[in-house]
This record gives sequence, C-alpha cells and structure tokens, in this order.
Amino acid sequence: MDAPKQPDLDASAIVHPFRRAQQDAEPDDGRFPPFEGQPTASAPKIPEILWHGDADPHADRPWLVRDLVPETGKGLISGQWGAGKTFGALDLSASVMTLTKFANRRTERQGGVLFIAPEGAFEIPIRLRGLIEGKLTQARAMTGQPTSLDRLPFAWIEECPRLVERSALATLLTVGNEVRDRLRQEFDLPLVLIIIDTIAAGAGFNDENSAAETQKVMDAMQALSRETGAFVMGVDHFGKTSETGTRGSSAKEGAADTVLAFLANRDEAGNVSNTRMAVRKLRGGRIGMETPYTLDVVQIGESSNREPVTTCVVNWQDREHGNAPAPPARNPWPKKLQLFRTALEATVASRGKRIRPFGSEGAEQVAAEAAMVRAEFVARYPAAASDTDAKRSDAKRKAFDRAVLVATESGLIGCCEMSGFDHYWIIANVP
Repeated sequence: MDAPKQPDLDASAIVHPFRRAQQDAEPDDGRFPPFEGQPTASAPKIPEILWHGDADPHADRPWLVRDLVPETGKGLISGQWGAGKTFGALDLSASVMTLTKFANRRTERQGGVLFIAPEGAFEIPIRLRGLIEGKLTQARAMTGQPTSLDRLPFAWIEECPRLVERSALATLLTVGNEVRDRLRQEFDLPLVLIIIDTIAAGAGFNDENSAAETQKVMDAMQALSRETGAFVMGVDHFGKTSETGTRGSSAKEGAADTVLAFLANRDEAGNVSNTRMAVRKLRGGRIGMETPYTLDVVQIGESSNREPVTTCVVNWQDREHGNAPAPPARNPWPKKLQLFRTALEATVASRGKRIRPFGSEGAEQVAAEAAMVRAEFVARYPAAASDTDAKRSDAKRKAFDRAVLVATESGLIGCCEMSGFDHYWIIANVP
C-alpha cells in the first residue's frame, strides 16, 4: 500500500519561530479584521497626570475646620456610649452654619448641613433648640452678629438608603441636590457638611466585620463628598473597648480622612466623667491631641405637665493636651487582691460570657459565675499544709469572701445576679 502523499511546502511560508512570535505580538489589523457587527474595544479613560511644579507649591490644604476636618472627604465621629457623639456632631454643624469655632479651632468654610438620621431623628428639633438657646444666641451676641436664629441652614431626613447597595448613592445625591438648591435660594450658602448618624444604622450591613462591605460604605461616602462638594461625616460607636476604636472592620478608620474620638470615663450607674475629644486620625495633620469638653444641661421649655424639657450642649474647655506619653498609671489593685484578680481573669478568659447587667441599652460586660471564680481561687490559694482539710477549706472560703468584699467596695469589680447566679467582672483592669 502506497504511503500518503505529503503536501508540497512553499519555502516562503516557513517562518522562524522568533519572527512568528513578533507577528503574534503585533497583529496586523488588515489581516485580522473584527467580525462584522462586533464593536472594537474603546480606549480606556486615562486619569489626569499631574506634574510637580505645575501646581502652586505654596498652596495650603483646604479645611472645613482648621487642622481638624478637611473641606471635602469622609470621616468619623466615633466614641463610647454616653460620651455625647451626636451632641458633638450637632456642635460641628452649628459651627459651620454660623462660622464659629469648633473644639477651639477656626471654622474656615461656612455653609449648610444635611443631617441623615436613621437613628434618634426625633431628638433633632429639641437638640437644635438647645444649641440656639444655650449656645448660639449668646455667641452671636458676644461677636456683635444678629442674634435672630429663627431659621438655620439645616435640613434632615429620617431614613437612609442602605449604603452597601449601589442605588444608595443615587438616592442621596437626589436629596443632596435638592438641599443644595434650597440652601442657595434661601440662605445664599453652599452645602458644606453631610452627617450620617449612625453608620451602623444607615449602612445596612449583612456583616459589620466584613472589610468588603465596609469599603463599599466608605466608597459611597467618598463619592457623595466628591459629587456634592461637602464633607461627609459618619457618627459611629466604639467597639467593646476604646483601644480597639470604631467597631466593625478596621477598614472604616483606614479609609477615613479624619477620626474624632469622643471619650469618657463611665461608672457602673452610667455616669460619665473626664469627657474629651481626641484626634485619632487626620490625614496631613497632627494626631493625639485631646480637647476636653463638658455636656451642659440646657432647659428649653416645659412640658404640658409643667415639667422642664432639657437637652445638652457641648462646651469646649480652653486647655488642650498634647500627645506626650502619660505617666504610668497607678495600679489600683492592692497586693492582697492580686491572687483574686488572677483567679477572676483566668475564669473570665476561659469560661466568661457576655451579659448586659444594666439593661439592653447598657454596656456589655464579659463576666464569670461566682462559683467558677471561687473554684479557681480555692485551687490557687495556699493554705497551711499542717491544718486539717476542714480548716484549710474554711480559710480559703473566708479569704475569697474578704477579697470579693474589698474588690467590690473599691470599685474594682462589678457584681450582679443573672438567671439566679452571681456574676463578677473586672472594672479597673490596670496592668
């Protein structure tokens, strides 16, 4: 059987592999036209290229509040429960509306405010009255400005579209444009500040710890600022401890241009003291500065039952603290309680559970059942080996009871009954 005939080869069609690679890398559009009806790829949008020397080298950063809040961008007012975050946000609003100082810093841009309040919106009219009667009227009188504040360039909405959804930006831009137009017509002022109180209520998170969801929210805030020309400030809660900062994903603070932390010391009854605002983050600025303030009660009228109607205003103190390291804190735990403290910490770490001893609105604590703490303490307490078992047991019991009494009276531990069992947790946890 004859072998199949091989086709004749044209020497001109033989291409060196290196040359063919060049042809593949640089296709000839004439030889490879697009299919009929298939669109050609559009040219990508090239970002603007900036060159050093073209811009004014002496130009200053534009600020809404000098060295605190940029003119545009996104930021956070974060803090502990009871520290007055919303009062602080409204005080910032008052400063930009009236061009007065905020936290002892100069306000550099005057304008109107859009307040997005998916949480606690019913309090806004009362708190605005408190600002006018308790602070703004007096401030204007001292500077010789007209004291009439019948209308402020302030608008609010009580719902927030879920910021994790793409459609949220379009909705907020529609609202923002309407507010901007009204501000220009009625007050001849631009929209300079948008506040979202709170981010947790407005974001619509499926998982608040998700970095991807958090980044969507921060991107929406940035886009809202870019399109409106206003700074967008979100109000948010701290995590379980103030050291961890804003609760949820760290992408919140990572993406923010400024983070203002409202801090306070709070006792078991919920009373707050040592209130101060710290500059936790500021792009292009100094951080760590603390400005103390007080939350002063203001009466704005009476109810139908002739009872006083009150609210609070923020009053900033003159003194300011730098970010120099603080002196070492004194350990409030005496030596005689160190063993009890160790037993309590070990029990909380291994068998603790989260409880809310002050109700659903109160702070959450990680506590351990008293019986478990007692067992850990007894196992660690050194009783005399020469004593009988009964004497050793009695000595350990008395030592534990004394430790609980002293720690409770000294305010070092909290104690409450939950589900029929006493629970302990540490209040003053100083190393």
